Amino acid sequence: MTAEAKIEFDRNRANQYNLDIRKAIPGYEALHNMAQSLLQTSLTASARLLIVGSGTGMEIINYAEQEPGWLLTGVDPAAEMIAIAKQELANQGLLEQVNLHTGYLDTLPETEPMDAATLMLVMHFIPDDGSKLQLLKNIAQRLKPGADLILADLYGDKSRPYFAKLIQAWQALYFNQLDDESRTKAEENFQTSINNSIYFITEARITELLNAAGFSQVTKFYNAFLFGAWTAKFTNG
Repeated sequence: MTAEAKIEFDRNRANQYNLDIRKAIPGYEALHNMAQSLLQTSLTASARLLIVGSGTGMEIINYAEQEPGWLLTGVDPAAEMIAIAKQELANQGLLEQVNLHTGYLDTLPETEPMDAATLMLVMHFIPDDGSKLQLLKNIAQRLKPGADLILADLYGDKSRPYFAKLIQAWQALYFNQLDDESRTKAEENFQTSINNSIYFITEARITELLNAAGFSQVTKFYNAFLFGAWTAKFTNG
């Protein structure tokens, strides 16, 4: 099993994910807008960008629309996610800018080193048994020295009192946006998903893993309940 092999989506789950994530994650649009702004301030007009866990293509489409000179490589193991992304890109005439790969980083054909990478809301699905670190190392191997990584993740220490409080507040905010049918399903699945699908680590551990993979200058730029996002620079090429 590869470091990323835990996440699987069929077509129904892929479509539902695309609809639900904006409700589930506080400040979701703002997070992506900030990430894009950070990249625009540091990259040239002809940059190469790696999107790990590119999903249904929202992130890639935003970058392609705003930066027509960027060359984008999206990687996702879910064929249904890639199919949705490809159709959306085709509909908007953006496919020429984008290379989509179904699979994991270790099966991505060799490319020119990338100027930056994003790993948005993916790593918390992966256990901290060496797999998180291997994923970050796999990204580093695709980057130029000095390239930026933007990482967004769920994080926290389950043993601390704040953790349960923030989980409850996040759950309440999410549920209040749902209709009765969706809320019933969410109430049935929320805690099970937290317990069985999310591998929380502390912010200090995130920094430790980034450093071990060759990244430095780790800087947080976003926080909402237990969601955080950081920039880091690949300095150990």
